[in-house]
Amino acid sequence: MADICLLDTSILLNILDIPSKSQNKNTVMKDFRLYIDAECRFIIPLVVAVEVGNHISQNGDGGTRRKIARQFVDMMQKTFNGESPFEISDFDLKNEWQNWIGEFIDRAGQNKTAAKPNEGMSLTDLSIIKEYNVLQAKNRANRNKHVKVFIWSLDSDLEFYGRSY
Repeated sequence: MADICLLDTSILLNILDIPSKSQNKNTVMKDFRLYIDAECRFIIPLVVAVEVGNHISQNGDGGTRRKIARQFVDMMQKTFNGESPFEISDFDLKNEWQNWIGEFIDRAGQNKTAAKPNEGMSLTDLSIIKEYNVLQAKNRANRNKHVKVFIWSLDSDLEFYGRSY
């Protein structure tokens, strides 16, 4: 079975080569090829797709935004049709959020890192971590086929959940 790779916004922004948001494109694309060769399953959490769309809508002039939006929509349509290396998450946001949305209060109030004292954990990052935890639990419950589950991110607050090949 293939390892499961949850994609963070920072990775999709680089894969899509979003202007002013893809400073790490060369490194990301190199790692992407390694993960493809390792036959990873790439899962795009719904909250990440929404956040990428927000970044696109706030980037450049109307022509640039339209061009990037078309590229993003094409990628997502291929994802929905099973024609890309990506899958969209089947994480049940409504039910999951009902279970843990209250945690967001403390997470938003805590400093993200010592270097970011005025920034708490985003709801997107918390959602990705919760989805990671659900996938890990399902993986542990499957006695026959264990795989590695990891979050691929360039963000310091998600690096604990990542791995490199």
